[in-house]
Amino acid sequence: MVLKEIKERYSVRSFSNRQPSDEQIQEILEAGRIAPSWMNVQPWHFIVINDKETRELLSKLAHGQPHVASVPVVIACCGDTSAWEHENFKKTLESRSGITEERINTLLTDPTYNQKLKGKDTVLYRTIEELTYPIAYMTLEAKDLGLDTCIVGAIGNDLTESLPKVYQQVRQRLNLPDHIILITLLLLGYSSSDSKNPPKLRKTPEEIFSFEKYGKKNA
Repeated sequence: MVLKEIKERYSVRSFSNRQPSDEQIQEILEAGRIAPSWMNVQPWHFIVINDKETRELLSKLAHGQPHVASVPVVIACCGDTSAWEHENFKKTLESRSGITEERINTLLTDPTYNQKLKGKDTVLYRTIEELTYPIAYMTLEAKDLGLDTCIVGAIGNDLTESLPKVYQQVRQRLNLPDHIILITLLLLGYSSSDSKNPPKLRKTPEEIFSFEKYGKKNA
């Protein structure tokens, strides 16, 4: 029951030294790989990081958040902006079953579908949106395997434009080409004995659910 994992999952910021197994990490990555993707573009790349020095550098990139350095495994969740380039996007469209050449040309010339036509900012925003799906899937697979996670978005990168020097150091250390941008960090491990599950404070259904139109409550 997936809802059980969703309800029980929380962001852990105190991890034990216990290492996730290679098999667990592979299963978590697989959950991200097969996550939904708009137009099946899949503009993502994931880097598994165990190295202590790299984790310490990522902690610095995360404005000193200590759990980034202390967690056993960090998955650097990156966006691949080259997925939106004309030839790559065209190949993605051509892989769709039963699609015609006319339909492909229509999609390539329509900015609603071809994000490259809308400019760099739109490519960045759509890539970030796309990356939320595999990250969500990976956190739930981790929970199902008995592991804990924390999504760290307060980092220096192309979106926040903070800590540019540290970001460049990270890019060099991770050997990121120009078309790969670091979006967020997914921390992966086992919670420590002093980790506490805080109350899940969420808005009520009445505040966020409508039916048929905004503000209409279910009869």
